[in-house]
Amino acid sequence: MLHTQPPDGRKTGLYRNDSAEPQEMPLQLNSLFQDHAVFQRNTAVPVWGKAAPNRRILCSLGGVSAVTVGNADGSFFLRLPPLEAGGPFELKIRQLPNGSEKILHDIWIGEVYLASGQSNMELPLNALREYTEMLSGPEKRNLSSVHYFKVPRTAYPVRAADTHGVWQTASAESAGSFSGVAFLFAHSLAERTGCKIGIIEASLGGTGAECWISREGLMKNSVWSSRVEAFDCAKYAPANYETLPEGQLMPAPDEQIMRGIAKLFPAPLPNEGAQAGFADPDHDDTEWESMELPDSWTLAGHRHAGVFWFRREVELPQECRGQALTLSLGAVDKGDITYFNGVEVGSTGNGIDLSATFLPRVYRIPGELVRAGRNVIAVRAASQISIVMDGGLIGPAEQMFLETPHRQIPLAGRWKLRQEHDCGSIGSDFIPRSGPGEPHTMCTLFDNMIHPLIPYALRGVLWYQGECNAISGAAAYQELLENLIDDWRGRWGQRHLDFLIIQLPGYQHRRLVSIHSQWALLREAQYLAGRSRNAEVIACYDTGDENDLHPKDKLPVARRAAECAAALISGRNVPRSPSLSLVTVEGNTLRIRFETWGGKLVFHGKPDGFAVCGADGKLYPAEVRIISDHELEVFHPEVPEPKGVYYAWSNFPTGNLYSDSGFPAIPFRRHV
Repeated sequence: MLHTQPPDGRKTGLYRNDSAEPQEMPLQLNSLFQDHAVFQRNTAVPVWGKAAPNRRILCSLGGVSAVTVGNADGSFFLRLPPLEAGGPFELKIRQLPNGSEKILHDIWIGEVYLASGQSNMELPLNALREYTEMLSGPEKRNLSSVHYFKVPRTAYPVRAADTHGVWQTASAESAGSFSGVAFLFAHSLAERTGCKIGIIEASLGGTGAECWISREGLMKNSVWSSRVEAFDCAKYAPANYETLPEGQLMPAPDEQIMRGIAKLFPAPLPNEGAQAGFADPDHDDTEWESMELPDSWTLAGHRHAGVFWFRREVELPQECRGQALTLSLGAVDKGDITYFNGVEVGSTGNGIDLSATFLPRVYRIPGELVRAGRNVIAVRAASQISIVMDGGLIGPAEQMFLETPHRQIPLAGRWKLRQEHDCGSIGSDFIPRSGPGEPHTMCTLFDNMIHPLIPYALRGVLWYQGECNAISGAAAYQELLENLIDDWRGRWGQRHLDFLIIQLPGYQHRRLVSIHSQWALLREAQYLAGRSRNAEVIACYDTGDENDLHPKDKLPVARRAAECAAALISGRNVPRSPSLSLVTVEGNTLRIRFETWGGKLVFHGKPDGFAVCGADGKLYPAEVRIISDHELEVFHPEVPEPKGVYYAWSNFPTGNLYSDSGFPAIPFRRHV
C-alpha cells in the first residue's frame, strides 16, 4: 500500500513544509557541478548539493528532468535519466515551488574518467616531450575536446564533502598544467569516440596505494588491517599538535615525516665497516657478494634500507702512477663515504638527509694515492630510511668513471658488496602512519580527494601508481591494488567500472634480467591484480628513461590506454598485450604459448628479453624463434635441462616482443 501521509493520519513536517514563511537560501552544489562540466553518457547522472531544508528540488538537463526532496539540513540528491553524447546544454536546478534557481552553462555529455596515482600521473603536460607539438601542431584545434577538473591536495583527518576544484576547457593556455598522461589519454580517446572527454585528476607524488583506499577497504587487507587498527587512536593523539607554531592548524606536509626520521635516526650509524678494514686495498673480499652497478642493492636481494659497502678494483698503467685523478660515481642514495686505496677522498650526505640522494659524486684523488697496477675504490653507501629507493650507487652509468690524464675508465658494471647495517623497511612502515596534515598517511587521500567525488558518474579509472610501493612493498602489492579496485567500484556502485592500470615504465640501467628487481615484481603484481579484477593492464616498460624516474615519453602509454578504453566503450575486442598462457619443456627447449587476443606475435628487431634458468640456478640469455602466431621456442645451447624462463624481468628490460597491434608482451617469470 502506498501511503500519501503518515499511517496515523497526522500531517507532519516530515511530509510537508508547515512554516508560514518557507525558509529561503541559495542553492549550493558540489563543486563538480559547475560550468564546463562533462557528465557520463548513457548512465544515470547523479546531482547533489544543499538547499533550504525540506524543499523539493527540480533538476533538468537536455530534455530530461528529475525531482527530489532535501532533508532537514537541506542536503539533496537525485539522478537524472541517461542521455546520449552531446551538448552544450544548460543544467537547471530550482527549489520548488518558486525558490531560487541555479543554471550551469556549457555542460556536455561524454565520457568521464578519474585519473589517479602518484608522480607519473601528476607530471604536467608542459614537462613532456609532446607539449610543444600538442600546442603548435594540427592537434591544437582539438584541445577543447578535453575538459579537466583538478582535485586540490588536502590532508585533513576527516572525510571531506567537497573538493573545491574547477572545471576547465583545455586550451593552449590551460592544458600545460594538466596531468600529461591523463590529457594525452583523453585527447586520444576523444579522437576515437568523437565526444567530449572529462578528466577528474586526483594524484600526488610519492604516495602509496594505501593512501588512496578507504579505511573500510584497507581493513580487508591481510597486512594493512592491523596497521589501521593500531593507528586509529594515534591519528588523533594530542601530541600531533603540541609542537606546532602558534596559529598553525596542522603539521605541514613532510613535517611529520622529518620528525619521524629524526626520532628514528637521531644520528648517522657508526662506520663499523671502516673499523673492519673494508676500505683497505688488501682486505679479503672474496666472500663478498657482487652485483651490477648502477642500481639499488635490492637487485642483490636486499629489500631494505641500511648501509652497504661497495668495492671495485681498477688496473692503471705505469704512466698514471702519482698522477691526480678524478673519480665520478654518479648519484648515491642517500649518503656516501668514498675511499681510494684505503684513504677517504670525499663524502656527501649522511644516510638520513634526503636532499643528497640525487647529487652527483665527483671527488679528486691526490696523486700520492695512485699506484701503477691494482687500485681499489671502496664506497660506503648509507640509506637508513626507505624513501625514494633503498640505497646504492644509482648512477647514471655514464657518470660512473675514473678519469686519468689520458682517458676515462668506465666504472659501471660488476662491483663487490657487503652489508654493514640492516635498517629494515622503516620508511615504508612509519610514513603511512604520519598523521594529520601529511598526505602520505594511509587512507588520507581517499578521505580528502576521492570521497568527495563519489558518486559522480564515471566510465572508468586511469590508475598510474606503484613506484612508491616498489621500494619495499612489491610482494604485497597485488592484494593492495585488488582492495583499491574493489573499494572504488563498491563505493561508486559501479560493479563494472573500467580500470586501466598503467604498469611501471622502464627505469635505470637496461638489463636482460634482474632476478631480484622490485619493479619487475610490482609489474607482476599489477598484472595479476588486473587479471583477477577484470581490469586492463597497460604495459609500458619499453618506454621510460634510465636516469629519470619521471619519463617524458608519455604519448605511447596514453595511446595504448585510449585504444583499450575505446574498445571497452564500443564493445569491440580489446587490444591487449600478449600474456603468458603455458610453458612446456621439450628436451633442452621451452615452448611458450601466449594469449594473443586474436593477434600474432612479432619482435621489433632481433629477439631479446628472454633468459633461461638452468639446473644450476643461473640465468642464461636465450635464443628465441617464433613457431606460430602465438607460440615461441626458447633455449640456450649450454642448458640441457631448462628449469624456468624469465621475460622482461628487470627495472628497464631489453624485451622487444609485441602483438602485431603494437602492444608489448606482459613481463613474466615461470619455473617448470
